[in-house]
Amino acid sequence: MSEPEDIAALRREIVGKYRTVHRFCRAMRGVVNRATVYMILAGTYGGDVARQSARIREALEGRSGPEAKMFEAIKRTACSRCSVRGDCRRCDDLFRAQARAALEVVLS
Repeated sequence: MSEPEDIAALRREIVGKYRTVHRFCRAMRGVVNRATVYMILAGTYGGDVARQSARIREALEGRSGPEAKMFEAIKRTACSRCSVRGDCRRCDDLFRAQARAALEVVLS
């Protein structure tokens, strides 16, 4: 896929999940820079478009930001005490819920 198609797909994903780019930027405050998001989507960004697009996609997929970091910390701690070895992912839904709840308490 070419770069303009990637950007168009990224915009569709953002709008599909958040309804507007503005809502996405507000939800991702502190994770991705609002101006960078708008410049990437407009095709006017002067830096490394691929790198910034990847960061935006990570934020969109929930793989970055405080909730993802909280999830990783909870998972790492819980899995280190578990008898199951390997990456089973059985408890990931629980860990995500715990990360959201913990973050909600911390940010309130």
